[in-house]
Amino acid sequence: MIKDLRAHDAEKPFFLYFAHVAMHGPLQAKPEDQAKYRGRYNEGWDRIRESRFAAQLAAGLFPEGTQQAPRNSEPGFDVPEWDSLTPEQQSRFARYMEVYAGMVDSVDQSVGRIVETLEELGELDNTIIVFTSDNGGTAEGGSDGTRSYFAQFAHVQDPDWVGDVPHDESLIGGPQLGVHYPRGWGQTSNTPFRFYKGQSFAGGVRVPFVLSWPAGLDITHDDNGIRDQFAYVTDLAPTLLDLAGIEVPSVRNGLPAKEFDGVSAADILRSPAGASTHTEQYTEMTGNRGYYKDGWKLLALAPENIDEPNWQLFDVTADPTELDDLAAQFPGKVRELADAWDNSAWANTVFPMLGNGVGAVRRPEESRLSHPVRILAGTPTLERYRSSRLISFRDFDITVELDGYRDGDAGVLVAHGDPQGGYILYVEDGHLHLGYNAFGVYQSVDTGPLAVGSTRIDVAVIVAPRLRWNLAVSVDGIFAGQLREQVQLVGMAPWTGISVGVDARGPVSWDLRTRRGAFRYSGALRAVTYIPGAVRVPARHIESIEREAEYAAD
Repeated sequence: MIKDLRAHDAEKPFFLYFAHVAMHGPLQAKPEDQAKYRGRYNEGWDRIRESRFAAQLAAGLFPEGTQQAPRNSEPGFDVPEWDSLTPEQQSRFARYMEVYAGMVDSVDQSVGRIVETLEELGELDNTIIVFTSDNGGTAEGGSDGTRSYFAQFAHVQDPDWVGDVPHDESLIGGPQLGVHYPRGWGQTSNTPFRFYKGQSFAGGVRVPFVLSWPAGLDITHDDNGIRDQFAYVTDLAPTLLDLAGIEVPSVRNGLPAKEFDGVSAADILRSPAGASTHTEQYTEMTGNRGYYKDGWKLLALAPENIDEPNWQLFDVTADPTELDDLAAQFPGKVRELADAWDNSAWANTVFPMLGNGVGAVRRPEESRLSHPVRILAGTPTLERYRSSRLISFRDFDITVELDGYRDGDAGVLVAHGDPQGGYILYVEDGHLHLGYNAFGVYQSVDTGPLAVGSTRIDVAVIVAPRLRWNLAVSVDGIFAGQLREQVQLVGMAPWTGISVGVDARGPVSWDLRTRRGAFRYSGALRAVTYIPGAVRVPARHIESIEREAEYAAD
């Protein structure tokens, strides 16, 4: 984009927003990037947290006397002592972190290519570059991490359910698996803070922020560039406009323009003595609440009773890691900030809160996404969310239209998903096969020879107990084979949409891709029709699964 612009116009200002998919799960990294970190995390999260915190103190990132938070101990957030883990756990958990580090390295390389391009163009010093993140490290990998990231969202009351599908450790971080690190590494990522993404404590909401503009900020030699003042993500737009000398319009399309929620932090960037202009701020996610004001911070984890938060109060100027709860000493300050949180919540559509973050309602027009669809051969891969609405939590029928099967025709008829979950219908060596990938556990059925002249293949998918599906294949109305008791693909799976006549992405079956590539169908395939049936999974299960998946996707 930058090179193309400069080839056409040497002077036009530009804005580039580069939102890298990393570091979101599932974690995958190129082999050469993983190799750089092999063995680097074998000493475990306890020692690495200590060494990181020591480096932070040495760099002056925290005031003297700051204490590192201990390992999280609250149920559901707790982190075990590294030395208490088995050798097998330590080996696997260290591999997860090597992959994470390889992903960070890849981001660094990507940003480096942009910086090098600006340097080559002679524009690096006069370009404002901002590098930041959207939230703290996450706990969604659970206590042990996972080799099948999407599987964890299918968590109904099922004693046989395995949220971490076992796989060869050598595959961790590669394209065949979707892994995530255990929450012990999540807290390590958040050194020296408590908790994780989703909680309003510093571990969830305090993120790195780096800004470079050598030609514009005129930083003196005695300024180390570190800023302790409070600023918030909503300050970013007004700050950039201020630095660029752009006046914010008061009128837009003849109507008064809405005001920014944030304020410019330009004075802070220009001088470490600048005063913070953002003095108070609410936060909320899935019932976790926070309110910052003038160095005080009021916090509460999501309570069982949404109307009774257990407020904790911290002086984050003196106690940035939020360890010394002062709520009992300053009940008036608790009431003041709790009232301010309520007022901000009403002003910013946080309410109604129905408990545990429940309350999101789909737009009525979204129901159209689960209407039947006939997909012609040659149609690009159907968008993943539209594809998922055709099958999620429900019965559904798939009909494949052929202009007569001929001897020797072969290839994929329809594929939906990827190595982390999906299903595929294909013809190979004259036989019709149905394959199902249950979050990394692949099973298939050879339904037998496909008769010459066959024009219609149907797959009937019926909801079964314990969040399962039964799949039955018929050819020209005659039953041909079935797969029973397959775990439904829910939450964030299938991550890849529906392809007709080819397994365009995926692959759903790694073995088939190895043998045949994308395996485009060679015969006369006309179309594939999806007819969604009734949603037959209990609403309470759907709500629980979708809530966790949406939280993880943010």
